[in-house]
Amino acid sequence: MVRPAETVAAGQALSPATAPSPMPTSRAALLRAALRYAAAGIAVVPLHTPHQADGCSCRDGAECGSPGKHPRLEHGIRDATTNPDLLRAWWRRWPDANVGLATGTVLDVCDIDTNDGLRAVLDLLDVVRPAGPLVRTGLGWHLWFAASQLPCRVGMLPGVDWRGHGGGVVAPPSLHVIGRRYTFQQPWTSAPLPECPPPLRRLVLPPTPAPTTIVVDGITDLDRYTRAALDGELARVRAAPRPVIRHGQRIIAGGRNNALHLAAFRLGQLADRGGLDEATIWARLTDAALDVGLTPAETRRTIASGWRAGRRRPRR
Repeated sequence: MVRPAETVAAGQALSPATAPSPMPTSRAALLRAALRYAAAGIAVVPLHTPHQADGCSCRDGAECGSPGKHPRLEHGIRDATTNPDLLRAWWRRWPDANVGLATGTVLDVCDIDTNDGLRAVLDLLDVVRPAGPLVRTGLGWHLWFAASQLPCRVGMLPGVDWRGHGGGVVAPPSLHVIGRRYTFQQPWTSAPLPECPPPLRRLVLPPTPAPTTIVVDGITDLDRYTRAALDGELARVRAAPRPVIRHGQRIIAGGRNNALHLAAFRLGQLADRGGLDEATIWARLTDAALDVGLTPAETRRTIASGWRAGRRRPRR
């Protein structure tokens, strides 16, 4: 364990600054970082750029719910690549694009939104400083670990999410909408990333409850029924259109948030039927939401809201 004098104490060295000034970073530095990540085997995708005045470089502008955090490409994180020629072409087109990384192949990330969340993770690991790379985000922290075949999971602790298979994160030296650059406070080197510690792994993959077999409305294979319902809802979330802006007015027509809320509601209605793995449902919905560009925070809120509403109105 690191000496207490070297502790990375939430609320001290790791506390968010107030009203930070933007840290100067050349456009070339963004491309250099993207190429460095790709050379290490981490797939990269260009993200939109945040603006304190205008919100986001995307068409939603000031109305964007995730400024600077969602991909510029049609298929989101699925378009991430390690091809240096393609990366150079993208950054020639968008030289100030933020840098997004796909998780689940080379690295997984423990995404911490709050100081309380950081304290909880450090206490869980019984350390005063995490073992591997530590990224200071706009308002929180990213702890980097070697990819471990874990899925994404939202809310494994209050203010703490896991970005694993199918997920993505914003990487240094990207710009946060508050004006702060993402920076490494513990460096990322060529050394292997640390493995996911067992206490964190148990949070991401809690013990699966024993399966139950229930006959409902003539359906004897409830697992197959639930899987079909889940696949249908995931397809609807991924096919949902982005909000449309006409004549300066934002018109929501079956948008991504609405589709996610409705999917969580319908699946929540099935929760009391048994055979439903809530952790798996939430993880799959989270993957779909992040794929279409929703932020982790709005994804977590929307799923929780829809799920609660569905539980209150179960399908009979």
